[in-house]
Amino acid sequence: MQLQKLLKRLTDTPIADQGNETTERIQELQGEIRNIQATVALWKSSGRFKNAFSARDDAEAFKGHQTALQKMQEEMQLFPGDIQFLVSLDIRDMISELKSAEIQKEKRRLLDRLGDGKHGAQGNMLQDVVCFPGTRVAILNDVDSWIADSSDGNHVLWFRGMAGRGKSTIASTILHNWKGRASCAIFHFRRGQTALNARVICALARQLGESLDPEIKRAVLDSVRQNEDIADKRLEEQFETLLVTPFAKTGTHTHPTVFILDALDESNNPQDAVDILSLIHRLSSSFPTNVKFVLTSRPELPLVHALERHACKVVDLESASDVSNDLKIFLREKFMDLRIARSIRADWPSPEEIDRVVTISQGLFQWARTVITYLGEGSPTARLQMLLKDPGKWGGLDELYRQILQKAFHNVRLEPTRKELLCSVLGWLVVAPVPVSLEIVAALYGEQEPLAGVDLLDAVDFLRNDLLVDVVSLLFIPKAPGDPMQLMHTSVRDLLVNKTRCEGQMYYVNAIQHHQHLAKLCMAHMLKTLKYNMCDLVQHWLLSSEIQDIGEQKVANVVRYCCMSWSTHLTEGDTALGIDQLSNFESFSRKKLMFWLEVISLIGATAETIRMAKALCHWLVRTAISLKCNSLKTLWTDLDRFLSVFAVPIATGPLHIYTSALSYCPTETELWRCYSQYAPVRILKGGSTTWDSTVWTRYVDSGIETVRWSSDGKRIAVGTESGTVQLYDAQSGNLIGQPLEGHDGWVNSVCFSLDGKLLASGSRDQTIRLWNPPTGEAIGQPLEGHDGGVNSVCFSPDGKLLASGSSDKTIRLWNPQTAEAIGQPLEGHDSSVNLVCFSPDGKLLASGSSDRTIRLWNPQTGEAIGQPLEGHDNWVNSVCFSPDRKLLASGSFDKTIRLWKPQTGEAIGQPLEGHDSSVNSVCFSPDGKLLASGSSDETIRLWNPQTGEAICRPLEGHDWGVSSVCFSPDGKLLASGSFDKTIRLWNPQTGEAIGQPYKSPHGFVDFVAVSREERHFIGLNSNGNLIAWQTLPEPPCLCEINSANTLKRLPTTDLAPTSVPTPRHSHYLVWHPFLYQTSYLCSQECAIHESSALMSVFQGKKIAILDISRIVPHK
Repeated sequence: MQLQKLLKRLTDTPIADQGNETTERIQELQGEIRNIQATVALWKSSGRFKNAFSARDDAEAFKGHQTALQKMQEEMQLFPGDIQFLVSLDIRDMISELKSAEIQKEKRRLLDRLGDGKHGAQGNMLQDVVCFPGTRVAILNDVDSWIADSSDGNHVLWFRGMAGRGKSTIASTILHNWKGRASCAIFHFRRGQTALNARVICALARQLGESLDPEIKRAVLDSVRQNEDIADKRLEEQFETLLVTPFAKTGTHTHPTVFILDALDESNNPQDAVDILSLIHRLSSSFPTNVKFVLTSRPELPLVHALERHACKVVDLESASDVSNDLKIFLREKFMDLRIARSIRADWPSPEEIDRVVTISQGLFQWARTVITYLGEGSPTARLQMLLKDPGKWGGLDELYRQILQKAFHNVRLEPTRKELLCSVLGWLVVAPVPVSLEIVAALYGEQEPLAGVDLLDAVDFLRNDLLVDVVSLLFIPKAPGDPMQLMHTSVRDLLVNKTRCEGQMYYVNAIQHHQHLAKLCMAHMLKTLKYNMCDLVQHWLLSSEIQDIGEQKVANVVRYCCMSWSTHLTEGDTALGIDQLSNFESFSRKKLMFWLEVISLIGATAETIRMAKALCHWLVRTAISLKCNSLKTLWTDLDRFLSVFAVPIATGPLHIYTSALSYCPTETELWRCYSQYAPVRILKGGSTTWDSTVWTRYVDSGIETVRWSSDGKRIAVGTESGTVQLYDAQSGNLIGQPLEGHDGWVNSVCFSLDGKLLASGSRDQTIRLWNPPTGEAIGQPLEGHDGGVNSVCFSPDGKLLASGSSDKTIRLWNPQTAEAIGQPLEGHDSSVNLVCFSPDGKLLASGSSDRTIRLWNPQTGEAIGQPLEGHDNWVNSVCFSPDRKLLASGSFDKTIRLWKPQTGEAIGQPLEGHDSSVNSVCFSPDGKLLASGSSDETIRLWNPQTGEAICRPLEGHDWGVSSVCFSPDGKLLASGSFDKTIRLWNPQTGEAIGQPYKSPHGFVDFVAVSREERHFIGLNSNGNLIAWQTLPEPPCLCEINSANTLKRLPTTDLAPTSVPTPRHSHYLVWHPFLYQTSYLCSQECAIHESSALMSVFQGKKIAILDISRIVPHK
């Protein structure tokens, strides 16, 4: 409208009498505004306007228009009077509108990076209801005083009580009371919905990003902008980045901030809830004093112990006063509402009857609410009399629920299809891993009776007003058919899944059977609906964030549900598959996997899909399916690797799955055999044929001295030359939290206690530090006593002792609980002690030294046992006991490994030879059947400790010496750390040569050129592989790149390649704008444009023209 007004005003203004310069300016402005108006009109008609500022091309175009208008406005300030009135005001309005649209679009884009938090932020009907006026007055007043009191240093308030005590209602009331006076964020945990519960921190942060305080809002958005993949990080990192950092940036605040975590006990893994509590406790001092956390939960032991340990404020609803009076107030008002609505006599019910209902309720607000709803479904007077006549049948939640369910199933007893559908819906609500709506139920059951042949809207109406009408008091059914419905309360679920409490009634939910049935339905629906290019995109490079509107139109909610839930239903069902189910699963696996990943990319659930694939792999291993499914196991193992390697391009956009991931899949894998026809890129030379044995690789900011697994196999600790200890998630390779800082020199050794509760590190700074691995906190002061660098630390198996070896030639024993030294130093070596190691039973301690010997000690007495073990010709760098204690292995600077009998001190056989440089680390597998060694020759070797023979060729991949090797607790993985700043994971079970070194794949096409004959693209990717791109989907876009100005903009019409002589230089050094690194381009494989320009493609998305005259030759 602003554009049209301005255009009309300028058109109607006579310009003949104006000076030439003024006339030219106005005409120029008229033309510019006409162009903008035409562009906006075109984008509106094509739907692109909605995506402006999230799509890079559109954003750049809009910013260009904005800049042009702003320049015009500045120039028109030179002209007074009517011209300024004509131009300046409307241009300012237009610029303001463009800026506002840009800001809002960017805000929405950043918030979308946190995922859809509405299901966690919004409760069900019960959770969203607030306390009835006049009830819970004392409790709520106390809460208000605590929130308002910024001098109260206690950040945490815990409401605890059994099911039905009103915890969620109190939580929602606090939110309701404070949302206009504070920045508030709430999350309701839901049992069974693991994926949603895992998003708790992102959901809280998303609400802060729309909060009352503009400074907090901006700080949250800035944190997301700087960490756009934060939703895929671990809980601790999310907490620090999204909650702690924004408050650290903004300082003190006028308004309080209230975080509410409701139903912590419904987190699927109790340890997750405990970890959240530990984070809040550890980092509470980082928050301003007016930041408060309100928690609610049942008094379950892990939570009780954690919360009592942290000394938070507690409100015990089991012993709360005035509960009976509050219930009486609530019931009196609700009975009056029923009386008015149903025209019942004024004296109903009597005060005595209300008192009796209060007594039967046993102090449970959930019982009272359910009863009121139930009475309103039929004749209130008759149902109340029935309840009061036999209170034993109705007292307590179980009794009440059973009466309601029995009546509902009695009403459908003569209609088997309705009865079966009612059972299915209740069971579905119990086992669903993500929210379910009426629309999804109607769609998934649309081909079964009684919904077969029924229109979707009519089916929704049938479900709402017929099938579920008798259980509406137990369910929350929203008005919108696409909104999630839920069981009214966790206590309903608790009854339905307990066969004993259901007393053999047909409403009992057998979770395994319901999972099986839903797996079958989901699989069938996906086989029917999933296809290549689900959104019918023309531009293959579009990002998922740019096509959300299209995705909502093209991908139905039921498809989204199936894609997110089928694997859970399948793996949670029985291990035996019927022939039909096996056939569907095999068809889905071989025909639909890539299309499934398209939907996953679109809805931003790539991280969850990695977990799904791993769960499917484990499920396939344990299922008793016939041997013909071995290829299925191989296919899913391939997919697991595919997701781990190409997670970034898969998450980037649905069609990047093909162009930037599938095209780089090894060509002798089952995955490639099934889906290679969808890969638009072919690697003609230099591609991989099989998966590298490396599971993942991570680059560290300094050399790695040591690497160790936690006892549960979930974490890897790394000691670095920079003096930090870093923790990594063993499954994903993601860094856990921030590096642990405190040492002033290289960290030479790290070790977990067997229970995983302690981590010790030894450093060149002559100290040992103890850490809490779950929180990253340093425990106490450094352990001091050595006069030289600490080279090795090791916990005894029972965790009661910590041994350390030092360059001061001594070994020390410590009590890790008190951090005190035990006894005198153990002396006997003539040079630096490089490594110490306890035997598996804790009765022996071995030490290896630069004096070329190994010594054995009694850790209880500190006495040396026998004579030194001699045989190495140089320093002993590493020692390790076999799990059965019968062998001791040692690695030396003399390039050999030796095996010893620790009982006698005798050497076994000849030295194990094969390494070309110092052996820095040795480690037995947990079963004792393998011995791994890492060497400065950049390789790892695997040995048979019984025969002393090498099992395979060296494991190659590191670019510098291997400093440390360590098996995972289950023996299925081998971790290695190197001075090349990488950590690698290997599969030691194959016994095969490792193949090519693994490079962290970018997954994107870096440089290509157009062939003259068939419009194919030929070029190199950043790994140096020769590739061929089949076709370009549409005329490309141009882009400007870096400050060196090596790229120039050209119209798309000038892109036709011609036969121009190849330049003399064989290679060129070019800055890659997407990967932020230099890449080498082989000019002989590229077509050259007639204007002496070289065409290249960045990630298959933007085409740029390289001005050859300005490219620096690579020498």
